[in-house]
Amino acid sequence: MKYRIFLSAFFLILAPTLSHAEYRVFLLKITKKSADPQNPSQDFRLVESTLDHIQYHYYYPVGADEEVTYIDTWRCYGRTGDFQTLCPNPKGQIPQGENAAP
Repeated sequence: MKYRIFLSAFFLILAPTLSHAEYRVFLLKITKKSADPQNPSQDFRLVESTLDHIQYHYYYPVGADEEVTYIDTWRCYGRTGDFQTLCPNPKGQIPQGENAAP
């Protein structure tokens, strides 16, 4: 009986503190489709989101003349609640002029 109480207390109190959350950030490019295929449009915007290029259409308004393209993705650790900002892209953290390899 005591074993069952101890096991229940472990799962209710200690297990949530040991778990770690993570999420994925996607860099999306939203481009206006051009009516002329010979002269493609250069009008675009970059968006960082936790939704991929397929899911983004269902949650945010995207015009019929706009196309959402997947550019990059990276993993972040922690929670996304309480409107916290998304973690930055770690690939952009390395200075271009320095060589990280010895």
